[in-house]
Amino acid sequence: MFMKQITEIKVALAPFNTASKSSRLFLNHVNTNSARKVNPTIKITTDVLSDPAAASHIHVVYRDGQKLALDSDKLKISNILQVVNKHAKKLEEIEQAKSW
Repeated sequence: MFMKQITEIKVALAPFNTASKSSRLFLNHVNTNSARKVNPTIKITTDVLSDPAAASHIHVVYRDGQKLALDSDKLKISNILQVVNKHAKKLEEIEQAKSW
């Protein structure tokens, strides 16, 4: 995952809702020591929703200011990672091209 290109991640989820599994897995994926080493300034915020039927949401802010909002209850973890990485990969390629 291109964590270097992400400045902020906000996840809102109802922990006991079975549909929020993808959101929980996404948090596990981005909140690791190796991810923190890649981008120590990333801001990860988790909002725990009290309504067990509430829908989960993921909001991502990239370095260029672009924002991404996902209704994660409807997506699998592989799809979430693919969508989040799509714009981050473009930013990574631009950064590499500038360093030539």
